[in-house]
Amino acid sequence: MNSTILLMNNLIKYRNADKEFWYDELEDWVPKKIYDCHVHMINNDLIDDSSIHKNRFPNTPLDALKNWYKLVLPNREVNSLILGKPMFGTDVNAHNKYILKEIKDNNLIRAHRLTTPLDSLTDIERDIKEHGFQGLKVYRYFSSSGDINECNIEDYLTHEQMELANDLGIWITLHMAKQDGCGDKENLKNLEEFTTKKYPKIKWILAHVARSFTYRPIEKAIDTLKNLPNIWYDLSAVTDVRPFITLFKNEDHKRIFYGTDGIESASFHGAYTAYGHFHYQIETDKVESLNFSHTSNRPIISLYEQLISIKQASIICEMNNTQIEDIFWRNAVREFNIPWG
Repeated sequence: MNSTILLMNNLIKYRNADKEFWYDELEDWVPKKIYDCHVHMINNDLIDDSSIHKNRFPNTPLDALKNWYKLVLPNREVNSLILGKPMFGTDVNAHNKYILKEIKDNNLIRAHRLTTPLDSLTDIERDIKEHGFQGLKVYRYFSSSGDINECNIEDYLTHEQMELANDLGIWITLHMAKQDGCGDKENLKNLEEFTTKKYPKIKWILAHVARSFTYRPIEKAIDTLKNLPNIWYDLSAVTDVRPFITLFKNEDHKRIFYGTDGIESASFHGAYTAYGHFHYQIETDKVESLNFSHTSNRPIISLYEQLISIKQASIICEMNNTQIEDIFWRNAVREFNIPWG
């Protein structure tokens, strides 16, 4: 019988199958240092009682995050870029203050402030200049258009905010909307205009391989993106090997950051599974029809599905150990000026 470790109020059930998979497939491959460039903390006290996101996930302060790393990335030294967590009903200013309080005096951690179109330029500038945020985390949930699926970038990040970000020369972590993510013509047109003309000093991190949970978005976009300045990518949450292959084959590996999308979005058993141009988060614990009579193997956490896909893509693309370590930590150390050699 599998022994189950319950961590952080049942946020993750770490099983023998997970541990065995780590030591069989990942222990000898994952670098000893990791800089996680896409991870969140949650404080339910800062979410309105009427929100669908209230208590959807347990509170995850920095201590919980550190314990999660010890569990799922054993024998590794891990530091983080903390991103503001986009959830409906969040008190944005209070959430950002919570992040700052949690990471206070830790010079190896960086953070991007949760930012909505309603946030004032004064608040943003103060948080960057005085409180230590190195950039902004924006998200489609806060779209002023009311359409969280097919909105444009400027619907959840105003031009005035981009002008300020450009003046400050800061980072923006961007989760693109629209069903084709980076492959959408309007998104590509905007990114080309923003990076080459309007806002050349903004440094963009395109989350989730530029939101390519299937092969299609990055395949459509890579020839444009690879020639744009100030574009980086994080690898968070994606579990399909094909987007990684396209990215690794075509991009400068020094523009790629590792990220988990932890804790809650990387701890379920299952994967972000691609079906043609469609993808869906499949949680195997919730699929009653699963039958294991043919095998002793069991599903693993999605974080490990991501890591094994990255490993397989790196082998296919003939990447060397130095390139892999660059992606997992050196690129972040270089770009974020982190004193971690």
